[in-house]
Amino acid sequence: MNPWIIYSQPRPSASLRLFAFPHAGGGSGGFRNWANRLGDEIELGYVQLPGRESRFREAPYSSIPELMPALADALSPHLDRPFAFFGHSLGGRIAFEAMRELRRRGDKEAAHLFVAACPAPQLPWPHPFMHGLDTAQFLGEMQKRYGGIPQQILEEEELCAMLLPMLRADMTMLETYSYVEEAPLNGGITVFGGLEDRMVKESSLVPWRLETSGAFHLQMEAGDHFFPQSAQSRLPESVAAGLTRVARVTEPI
Repeated sequence: MNPWIIYSQPRPSASLRLFAFPHAGGGSGGFRNWANRLGDEIELGYVQLPGRESRFREAPYSSIPELMPALADALSPHLDRPFAFFGHSLGGRIAFEAMRELRRRGDKEAAHLFVAACPAPQLPWPHPFMHGLDTAQFLGEMQKRYGGIPQQILEEEELCAMLLPMLRADMTMLETYSYVEEAPLNGGITVFGGLEDRMVKESSLVPWRLETSGAFHLQMEAGDHFFPQSAQSRLPESVAAGLTRVARVTEPI
């Protein structure tokens, strides 16, 4: 069993596969309501990184370059049909680098990259680093900048202690990421942003256009940094429609 990829609703006859990469501090749970909303032709695979949920006993990665070899090894056996990547925040950065790692290996290429609440990779990190702060300051900055940590976790010392190493490692990946220029991706890129997102402004999403030689689309949605998880969000349906359009013009892999 591959612990990296989880299929909550396997669809062996689906013609497309979408791999979903979570935000910092997140896991596959953030996508649990997506499978039923993508349609029968799309099989959803959650990417489960070490240090969270079913893999919480494993040490988390704190460097994207160090993560890439193991992640690409885990993905490679699952690329037996046309596929695309979706990443939320840090997940968007990891998905982008995974696409480039697979290309460097001469492996199959994703038909499309969907990212949400993730600044273009070539832009420098614009905020003071927080991954090295002490626990109280770190959690305070997380809530101030992003929100998203349930109050019951913050108030429960044991739960907070379990979450902290993974969350700090994820923020280290995000803040210490160093972009290396390569050729644009062949697959297109669709970028989603939240109109009320305090950390990721629309202007920081536009340069994603430079990372593809294919189609580019930018779509702003109502909501903050966690708009993809909002009950009101139609993001899964938007991704499904975009992926279906891509499939019509993509040669079989």
